[in-house]
Amino acid sequence: MNLFLYLVEGLLAFFKTFGVELLFLAALLVFSVLIAGVLAPLGALTWWAGWSGGSGVAGARPEEGAEELAPPVIIPPSPADLATPAEHFVVYLSGIGDVSATSLQAYELGYINALAATLPRTRIIDDIFAFSVTNVGLTEDERMGRFWRWMTQVKSGPGRGAALSKMAIQGRNMLQVAVSADRRYGPVFNYGTANSIFQNLLEAGYEPGSGVPVTLIGYSGGGQVVLASAQYLKPALAGPLQVISLGGVMADSAGIEAADEVVHLDSKLDPVQAVADYIFPRRWPIARSSRWNRALASGKLRRIEVGPMLHNGPRGYLDPDAQLADGRSHLAATVAVTMELVMAFRAKGVR
Repeated sequence: MNLFLYLVEGLLAFFKTFGVELLFLAALLVFSVLIAGVLAPLGALTWWAGWSGGSGVAGARPEEGAEELAPPVIIPPSPADLATPAEHFVVYLSGIGDVSATSLQAYELGYINALAATLPRTRIIDDIFAFSVTNVGLTEDERMGRFWRWMTQVKSGPGRGAALSKMAIQGRNMLQVAVSADRRYGPVFNYGTANSIFQNLLEAGYEPGSGVPVTLIGYSGGGQVVLASAQYLKPALAGPLQVISLGGVMADSAGIEAADEVVHLDSKLDPVQAVADYIFPRRWPIARSSRWNRALASGKLRRIEVGPMLHNGPRGYLDPDAQLADGRSHLAATVAVTMELVMAFRAKGVR
C-alpha cells in the first residue's frame, strides 16, 4: 500500500514539474517504438511476398545467408542525359535521423554539395531512403504516413516534444538497421535496398558491365545498409564497387566479401560507431575467422580516423563551423578524405 502511495505521489510531482503533455508524449514514444519493433521485419517480408510495392521476386523463401538470391532485376530506365558520360557514380545513404529520401539534414546536403564540387565527372545519387525496403519514406507511407508527418512537425517545433519525436524517428530507423544486420530477415531487406540502389543507378545512366566504378557512402546507420546491400549489387553491376562508411554502425555482413574495397571512417570521440565494436561478436578480435577480421588482416577493410569529431551535430563529421588544429573545418576534412578515397579507387580500375 505504501509503495502505491509513493507511486501516486511521484506521478503527481512529475505532473507538477513537467506537465501532462510530456508524459503523454513519452508514453506515445514508447508505444510507437514497440510497434515499430514488431513491424520492422514485416515490411521486408511483405515486399518479398509481393504484397507491397517494388520489383522484388515473389515466391522465393529467404534462407539464412541467402547466397542463392539473384541480383536485382534490370528494369529499362527512363532516358538519361548521357551528353557527358560519368566516370564514377556515388550513392549516398543517410543516417537514422531522416524520414525520407528528400529530407536530408542541412549538414548532409553540405557534404553532398561539396563532394559534387570536388569530384569531376561524377554523378551523385542521394534520393534513396536507407530504412525502407521499397525506398518509401516514413512520411510517404500509406498506412503510417500521417503519424510520421505529425511526428516530423513536432520534431521541428519548440518544447520537450521535439526531443521525444526525434528519439521516436531514430528508434524506428535503428530497428531497420537491426533488421539489415539480422541473419534471418536481413537478406530480404538488403536485397530490396540493393534493388532500389540499382534502379536509381540505371536511371542515372549507369551501364552494367561498363567497368565504371560505383562508390556507396553510408552515414551512421546507412553504413550497415550500404555494406549489406553490396552482396547483391556487386554481381548486378559487374563492375568495381567501393563501400565507404562515415561513422557507420556495421555488422559482419557478406557485403565485406562482395565489395572490392571497404573503408570505415571513424573518430575516437564518436561513441555511436564504437558501439558496433561491442554489440557484434563477429567483430571482436577473438573472432579471427570472421569476414570483418579477415578483411582487416588482408587490408581489404581499412579504418581511417578522420580527426577528433563527434558523430553528428556540432563538432560532428559534417560540421562546417568546427575547426581542426590545422584550421580546416570538420566538413572540409571529411570531404577531403572522401574525395581522396574515391579518386584513388577510380584510378585503380578494379574489375
